[in-house]
Amino acid sequence: MDDFLLVADAAPQLDHAEPVSRAERRDQQTQRILDAAKTCFVRHGFQGASMQQICAEAGMSPGALYRYFASKEAIIEAITDQHRRDDAELYARMLSNPDVIDGVVETALAHVRQVHERRMAPLFAEIRAESMRNPAIERCCMVNMEAIRIQFRDYLRAAMERGEIDPLVDLETLMTALMAIGEGLALNDLLSQGVDPDKLETLVRVAVIAFLRPRAARAAAGSPPSAQ
Repeated sequence: MDDFLLVADAAPQLDHAEPVSRAERRDQQTQRILDAAKTCFVRHGFQGASMQQICAEAGMSPGALYRYFASKEAIIEAITDQHRRDDAELYARMLSNPDVIDGVVETALAHVRQVHERRMAPLFAEIRAESMRNPAIERCCMVNMEAIRIQFRDYLRAAMERGEIDPLVDLETLMTALMAIGEGLALNDLLSQGVDPDKLETLVRVAVIAFLRPRAARAAAGSPPSAQ
């Protein structure tokens, strides 16, 4: 029997307890490893954290852990895959919002809140830094970023084709700038620094309007559309 099973698993199950399937048990242990790894990466840095330290944090033997993950890079891949699924849910809400300004603003703020509430900023910063020197980690990050970029680009392009927005720069430049700003907001965790959420929303909304130049805002300002 695996030496890392929870103590509760070894105890006789009560009549009213739901049995845990093999797949559920594996999911539980996988999450246990990922949580331990996140703690170690934040505490020691990706380079400083060892698989032995992750084992100790998770309370399991190296042999047990290696049945799930062969390396730290494999653990990071699983962590970024979780984040990809979380981001997909946020962007699905944005895509369903018919107002492009509200959609972008609400998605950006939801991401900022999610990172703050889950205290993920230090981990994100560590992964981002490691991606600049580790090709394997960079590939993991780029897969996630590219999936987001495609959804975001299509959303903005559709709004442009409908005549709802008229950005002053081309779409690719706009995308790069907006995503960099969004990443910066999340990594700096402004809410933990005491920034008022309502004031942050005001700033984000003003910035998004300035970047996207919605038709209603242009009409109110009496500005002619740009020639692109």
